[in-house]
Amino acid sequence: MPANEDILVTGDRARVSARALAVLSLAGLVYVAAALERISPPVVALDIMASLGIGPDSMGVMFSATFFIYAFTQPIAGFGADRFGPKRCLLTCVGLLAVASIWFAKSESMLSATLARALVGFAAGFAFVPAVRLAANWLPERYFGMASSCILAASALSNFLAGSPLARTSTAFGWRWSFMGLGALMLGLFVLVWFVVTDGPRRKAAQAQQSASAGPDTGQSSGAYSQTASRADSGTPGFWSATKLVLGSPIFWLIVLVYSGTDILYDTFTGLWAGPYLMEVYELSSIDAGNMLSLAALGFLVGGPLMVALGDRFGSYSNVITGLAVFNVGITSFIIWGPGVAKTWMLYVLCLVAPMAVHATSLLFAIGKSFFPERVTGTVIGFMNLIPFLVGAIAQSAIGRVLAHFQSDPANVRYGHAFKPVLAWAILTVIASLWLKTHARKTAFK
Repeated sequence: MPANEDILVTGDRARVSARALAVLSLAGLVYVAAALERISPPVVALDIMASLGIGPDSMGVMFSATFFIYAFTQPIAGFGADRFGPKRCLLTCVGLLAVASIWFAKSESMLSATLARALVGFAAGFAFVPAVRLAANWLPERYFGMASSCILAASALSNFLAGSPLARTSTAFGWRWSFMGLGALMLGLFVLVWFVVTDGPRRKAAQAQQSASAGPDTGQSSGAYSQTASRADSGTPGFWSATKLVLGSPIFWLIVLVYSGTDILYDTFTGLWAGPYLMEVYELSSIDAGNMLSLAALGFLVGGPLMVALGDRFGSYSNVITGLAVFNVGITSFIIWGPGVAKTWMLYVLCLVAPMAVHATSLLFAIGKSFFPERVTGTVIGFMNLIPFLVGAIAQSAIGRVLAHFQSDPANVRYGHAFKPVLAWAILTVIASLWLKTHARKTAFK
């Protein structure tokens, strides 16, 4: 490999190298494939239940096994990317996903299928954070927010692939052969990651510096390279030390509070209850509601790069985050009180713009990593991803309970009661984002 392929940028105008683009594009593709594997069962759920002889309650247990294990894998993946490098994490991801997909396809019992889906959750957890860690290793600071937002937005492709394409494939070949095909795809990605991805020049520079500080290598042992790599890895703190460093920082919890608040509307509305809301409150057909919700994928896809571009354009990520927090207040207020005045076109706009505030995530990743040493960037992002993920899961269930409690009330009243706590959280997030802004002035992302 030519030496100039491993530099961070080329030329006087800080153009990203072709090597960096290839590595990050492949990492993004791994994330899309992992997300597809993780969210794929719903469209073929009836076929799976019929084949395994199980009911919807068992199917729910199987699906939740993937969900919760995926969430708790995030900090482990972050630490792994810091300690062992993101390439090893991505290889772990696609390697285990290949095993899990084939295992699931060949399962003949509820227990076997659930264990396979649990392995999917664990393996898929090693996709996103290592991909973002690669962006930190390969790119100048100014491009990190845009790169992480593009990686996150790419998951919209997995939502598309997990719909009609997977349904058509399952109809033609059966659900088992569909998952066997996903397993074969993961094996192909394993080969590509092995030959294309490297951990990046920033990690190489850190390893070289740590090796130099550890003293010269005599080269007398056949294991000299391994010893040098081991000394380089020792610059990263252990898991518990890194966890204490991150969770013991007040700024981390302030960032997570803002992250949870800008993410919660996406999790509760776009991610779950938007369909029932449109059909019950506005009495739309499932087809009309589906047409409106298809715009949510478009909003999610373009929202991330757009928000980062605005932050770069106006020179302030924290201002954009505050704006998105205020935006969430307005959208949630419309969900609660809009039924009295809403027109049909307003509902299309609602579905298009509602997912955009979630992309405060990428801006918060950039701000969050700037408060911590480079060697724990993955751990920071891993924990940042875990806590809002759990908050969203709890909020989804809580809204369901509120809707059930007010079942006898008209639909607009029920949903109004259900989303008032989300509105309160959104207002709290505006206050927290202003507080974060005072701290962010100390960073490059003021």
